[in-house]
Amino acid sequence: MKILSIKNNLILLGVFATIISFNSCKQQNELTGNTLAPEITAVYLEDAQSKVPDRQVDFARLGQTIRLQGANFIGVTKVLINGYSCYFNLALMADNSMIVAVNQKVPTIDVEPSLKNTIQLVKGIHTVTYHFDIRAAAPAVTVVSHTMPQAGDVISIIGTNLQGVTRVLFPGNIEGTNISSDDVDGKWCRVTVPAGITASGSLTVIGANGGAYSPAYINFKEGVMNDFDGVDNYSWGSGIDNTKLNTVIPASGDCKSQGNYSCFNSGSNTAANGVQKFWLKSDLLMPIMNNIDASTSTDQCAIQMDIYVEGVWNSGIIRFVMADGWGNSRYCMLYQPVYPNGTSYDATAFVNPNCWFTITLPFSLSNDFTGKTLGDVIAQMAQASYKQSGPFFENSGIQNVFDPVVATQKIYFDNIRIVPLATPTYSDFPDE
Repeated sequence: MKILSIKNNLILLGVFATIISFNSCKQQNELTGNTLAPEITAVYLEDAQSKVPDRQVDFARLGQTIRLQGANFIGVTKVLINGYSCYFNLALMADNSMIVAVNQKVPTIDVEPSLKNTIQLVKGIHTVTYHFDIRAAAPAVTVVSHTMPQAGDVISIIGTNLQGVTRVLFPGNIEGTNISSDDVDGKWCRVTVPAGITASGSLTVIGANGGAYSPAYINFKEGVMNDFDGVDNYSWGSGIDNTKLNTVIPASGDCKSQGNYSCFNSGSNTAANGVQKFWLKSDLLMPIMNNIDASTSTDQCAIQMDIYVEGVWNSGIIRFVMADGWGNSRYCMLYQPVYPNGTSYDATAFVNPNCWFTITLPFSLSNDFTGKTLGDVIAQMAQASYKQSGPFFENSGIQNVFDPVVATQKIYFDNIRIVPLATPTYSDFPDE
């Protein structure tokens, strides 16, 4: 009887072992799936803010979240994008679907050719490769070197992720020509300005990483306050020779002068430590400023002017005063290329491009206009003691930190205007 009892116990232990082994295999199978190779059949972009939050796509950008659709995903241990290991969420994995985050560090330029534009899934003995376009983050345009150029001028567009630029469209969808770009760092592209531009708006730049818009300040001629030609609202000047100049400068180069223009720090009017003033009639400027909605915030609109610098900019600033009567430091914006942050002096800070270029002075640069609207700027101009606005060249030091050296550069200027700074949102998808 004792032998039978031992035998029965052994049988029970065997049954328990079988059950435990079965459950263990079942749990293991749930983690590892079958042994078949995984397969990707489609890729979807996951974007809760989009009209299509789960959209099938043929490319993805760094930083985006994608969903892989296919088969035999259970058991995948690694996802490589362009050879770089990326995170995937086990909790959201099914045998036919998995969520993957495209890491910002995934290489897009310096990548092994055989791995470029690939998603690889590793599962057991299998490594499967799916060819899929991987792009850097969306491009962006931050600066256009000249925003009112002439046909034939060559302008630079500065920004990020501007590799492989193939198209630049000017307002009216007019194509630029002779395009080149910084295909390593993506910091710039250059384009020759086409003829026939009459509309104002944004540039559209299209390259290897998709498209981007510039601010809508290109060719904004409806905002011109003074161009010394068709629009001339000059009032009076101090320390400046108001004789209009018209010699074409530079003789050769990317962007040349446009008709008449004027000059600070010229000849006998060289500023050693003083101020030269160029006043416009502000009561004539205010109606022009109304071409931009008065509710526009002061960080979304600006004064622009085109300048050409002859010589090294070694001292001095441009101060643009909007409302005269409260002293030189009120209601004004500064352009100070050799005084970084307004507190130090660096004679190497300004790199002369040796062509005409545009400077942009958002109204929000003025402490008096920060957080306000364009309507507030216009109202302040209307209340000013003197109805005049305009640029100064000032060479009297800055914030009493140091004395200036004698400014030796000449600063030619033209096309004083108000412009919008809003940048349209570019979408990779036409239905957005």
